[in-house]
Amino acid sequence: MSSRPRIEAAWSAVTSSVGRRDPGAAAAAIAPAVREGMLQIAGPAALLVVQASTPGPEIDTLIAALDDRAWSGDDVLGELITAVVQGGATGRRRLTVDLDMLADSLNQQDGGYLDLTTGTTWPLELVEMGQVDGLESFDDPDPELWLDVPGEGSHDAYGDMAEFTADLTDPRVRDDLAASIEGRGAFRRFQDALNRHEVYRVHWRVFSTERRTGRARAWLAEQGYDAVP
Repeated sequence: MSSRPRIEAAWSAVTSSVGRRDPGAAAAAIAPAVREGMLQIAGPAALLVVQASTPGPEIDTLIAALDDRAWSGDDVLGELITAVVQGGATGRRRLTVDLDMLADSLNQQDGGYLDLTTGTTWPLELVEMGQVDGLESFDDPDPELWLDVPGEGSHDAYGDMAEFTADLTDPRVRDDLAASIEGRGAFRRFQDALNRHEVYRVHWRVFSTERRTGRARAWLAEQGYDAVP
């Protein structure tokens, strides 16, 4: 199991390179991210690289890892990167979107709306409070400007906790986390259990982010869009 500093360094390198729009730094950050299982997290960096320069072997490594893992959304990301490399298209419209915000709305019961102009996803609660410019709760939104995000609830998020727990090799930690997700209040108790086993918290962060991001990317593709940085 990788150390927390190594995981955090890989995460910081890949995300900061995208934030700076630095293809050189992005290319250098991809391989360490892939080694730590950050395939969806590395996606924006890979797209930045292939859009700006001739891709190196790190892009092939990422595509192969996505194909081998085959979690939800991995095929969508691999197809998109390949299309950009080859100068082709996936048949979907490319949209700059915050996948983390989208994932949040998908995990809620009420969902929200995705602004197709800015890539921002607004929770339904804020829409109903009249806090979103250009979107009124009592009007049907313009489908050219807004995408309805249906709330899918917490079932998938609970499944992530269960799968993460089942894959742990330390029986003491595995049993503690397994007990924490039984019954009502599972999400709070799971976080409390992670606090007792702090070394696993960063691994859960990677696992849950990969799952959430992949599902958001897959859902967006079903609506006809590819998420790009």
